[in-house]
Amino acid sequence: MDYERNWKGIISVDEKAAVTPVMKDRVRGDCPNCGPQRWANVVAAHSKHDSDDELGLWTHTDYRILECPACEAVYFQTDFIFSEDYEHLANGDFEYQHQIEHWPHTPDAGRKEPTWLEKLRALDENAYSLISSVYTALEKDLAVLAAIGVRTVFDRTSEFVGIDPGITFQEKLAELVKRGKIGSDQKDILDALTDAGSAAAHRGWRPTSEQLNTMMDAIESFVHNTFILGDAVKELKSSLPERQKRPPKGAEK
Repeated sequence: MDYERNWKGIISVDEKAAVTPVMKDRVRGDCPNCGPQRWANVVAAHSKHDSDDELGLWTHTDYRILECPACEAVYFQTDFIFSEDYEHLANGDFEYQHQIEHWPHTPDAGRKEPTWLEKLRALDENAYSLISSVYTALEKDLAVLAAIGVRTVFDRTSEFVGIDPGITFQEKLAELVKRGKIGSDQKDILDALTDAGSAAAHRGWRPTSEQLNTMMDAIESFVHNTFILGDAVKELKSSLPERQKRPPKGAEK
């Protein structure tokens, strides 16, 4: 396993021993030019360990300056561990969860825009502008702003189909189901989506990259179904050849 992902320990061992790796000359990092998970030379490194003896909690952070051997780009990596953030393994041991970040971010750190985005622009400029802002926030690693933006995109999309913008999220979802715009399964998905946006806006929640991807999958599906899919299906139907009429039973060949 890679150096930055292989610090394991038994809960009974000394905390510092559990988070002290064997230093290596290279690790994997997200090169801003070549892309994620590329081998890089460690140019400089510094570690900081903080603990609270009274609470029994600690944090450990490795700071590294890395150089890509392929393109010679120099970038910065932080590797953070919290004593209470670990995963139990099948053999009874555990593995600490690493929060690894890089600066500058890799070019593909954001989410690729869907191919139908320009069609959305022609249909509704407001919805296009809002969802474009979400992709920009993702590219800049502004997770909280992206989550809030997703909720706003939901508001605009539901308003486009005639839902009153002044009612609550739950009322909007119920109205969408009533009008046949979404099914019960999609209602549950969008319910979680809007609650996540509210948590980011009002409860200090910061989604992970995986959680943001889940939110984007949900909102892209809702926007695509609302704005794009209907016209696409109409085009599909109009392009199909007419069905051949069957001769009546008993008719002579």
